[in-house]
Amino acid sequence: MRGILKRLKFGIRDESGDALLIGALGMMMIVAFAALAIDVGQLRLEKRRLQAAVDAAALAGALEASNCGSTYACTNMQTAAKQALAENGFPTSGTTVVTNCATSNAGGLILWVNQGPCELGSTTNDPNYGSTKYVEAEIKYPQATTFARAVGISSETITVRSEAGEGNASACFYTSTLPSQRSGTGMLLNGGTISASCGIMDDATDGNALESDSGTFTTTSFSVAGGWSPDNGGTFTPTPKTEVATVTDPLSYLTAPGQGTVQQSGNYVPANGATLLPGAYLGGININSGVSVTLAAGTYYLNGSINDGGTITGTSGVTIYFNSGSLTMNSGSTAQLVAPTSGTYAGILIYQNSSDSTSMILDGNSTSKWQGAIYAPDAQLTFNSTGNAAAYTIIDVGSVIVNSGADLVMGNNYSSLSGGSPIKGGSAILVE
Repeated sequence: MRGILKRLKFGIRDESGDALLIGALGMMMIVAFAALAIDVGQLRLEKRRLQAAVDAAALAGALEASNCGSTYACTNMQTAAKQALAENGFPTSGTTVVTNCATSNAGGLILWVNQGPCELGSTTNDPNYGSTKYVEAEIKYPQATTFARAVGISSETITVRSEAGEGNASACFYTSTLPSQRSGTGMLLNGGTISASCGIMDDATDGNALESDSGTFTTTSFSVAGGWSPDNGGTFTPTPKTEVATVTDPLSYLTAPGQGTVQQSGNYVPANGATLLPGAYLGGININSGVSVTLAAGTYYLNGSINDGGTITGTSGVTIYFNSGSLTMNSGSTAQLVAPTSGTYAGILIYQNSSDSTSMILDGNSTSKWQGAIYAPDAQLTFNSTGNAAAYTIIDVGSVIVNSGADLVMGNNYSSLSGGSPIKGGSAILVE
């Protein structure tokens, strides 16, 4: 009996196999952690690849936005975004494309193309939520695992997203972009000064598309679809480049507003100090000499012209739409007008029906402010003795005359506009 107890006691104290067992268990744990690290590293690598691809898809989609017209997330945009994935190494044969945050239970890679962004659910989470100026791309992709399969995890879904918008166009002054306006002279420069922190595009195609007698004109670029003689008067920096390709009207995407509340049905002659409310003025507005009028923020719908012999001020965000008629500033009058900074007509100051050829005349003094786009694609715009103290100005008209005494400064500071310039083209930028 004593011998048996002695042998049992010895067996309990025998540790000769413990080191091997502990070593085996430790090695198994090391291998498990190494396997996990490999899978996690692979997932992180794939997420970086997918992020680069979704960034490219958002940029490609944004570049197509101006070609979609009023069809959001159009076929061209979807195709461009899908092609961007292919160029980043993801085959498109098994890719499902979904638009505008619709649901999908498809397997494989799913690409959402949303115009505007909608994935984050509100403007609180995404300041660009719902804005069709931006394109959101999102990818969900089931990445296969290697070692995690041993514990029942065969794949892990990776989700990445990105947003992009069109970059600002290099030009801010356009004439004759409608095909019907391309014959004859697009720009007649009788003197004055233009100093533009952007380019000028004269889309008239005749040999005398640009006519200049005198004046000083400084821009970042000066392009003419037709001809111009360097022997004409005027000082240009840089020299206009002729025979360039025509462009598409950059503001043709705009849609006319409804008339809204009728404020005045006949010709309206406001009293000095009057504040006008947005809505319809169906007989036009006549501002007499010495009369000052303020426009409250909003959209003004005109069936008839505005004749200004006094002072018109609207600096809290106004859009003036001429269904018919135009704006005529008389000598000695002045205006200080600022376009809205957000909404449908962000950056749009004066918008004249594309079939309305009524001429527009802008006059004023050095304190005048034309902050926004002046869009009258079928009309002639004449600048007389007016200055411009605006942070930015955009011109897109049928033709333009600049007379002696005009001092037109055209800035390109669009910082007040959350979506940048209303004229886009040629580039796209990531915003998220």
